Amino acid sequence: MRRLFTCLFLSSAVIAPVAMAQQLGTQTTQDVVNAAASPEAENILFGDENQPGRTVHTAIVELVNAGVSLDDAVNQTLADVTKEDGALLSGAARLVVGSNKDISANFMGNMVSFNKLTDSTKGAIEAYPGNAADVIQLAVTLYPSFAQDVIDAAIITGEIEPNDALLAAIAAGADPTTVSTATAAGATVGVTAAPAGTGVGAGGTGGGDTTASTN
Repeated sequence: MRRLFTCLFLSSAVIAPVAMAQQLGTQTTQDVVNAAASPEAENILFGDENQPGRTVHTAIVELVNAGVSLDDAVNQTLADVTKEDGALLSGAARLVVGSNKDISANFMGNMVSFNKLTDSTKGAIEAYPGNAADVIQLAVTLYPSFAQDVIDAAIITGEIEPNDALLAAIAAGADPTTVSTATAAGATVGVTAAPAGTGVGAGGTGGGDTTASTN
């Protein structure tokens, strides 16, 4: 009888930690699920719901999470958003994104990989140094509230003059009263008149919130 009690005691001593570990594992998994479902998780992607680029970024990520390769997800999403009847982007934004899909694919691939507008802008310009102004136009069109970030990133690459970067951003819809070359170059370059083509981005108004961010 004593041996029976001893065996039962040893068995309970082994089972209890296992059960506790399983319980802790279940709780940890639940915590992860809850965290993924939290409101904070919805803000993981760069920007906010008012940025057209955030919409494109989200669509690409959804395809990747479904098992599609990044390159295929980017190309498929760009094909969808640039359709004439596409609803994810405005007509002006569709035109800019579709005008050079190689640059758009590189830029959005960078956004998914880095989730940083500055790194994505620099990466696209370094890949297409002769099209720095086009990259700026694309980036500002997709992220109009972060036009200053785009200008700063473009100037850092050294592939475009500060004033040219500023003018390209304004042509894409950045408000000339809220952007400058001061942050990156140390001196503000004034623009007395917006160049032809102003209003391509930011809904074609030439305005929009261009508050700089630290991203």
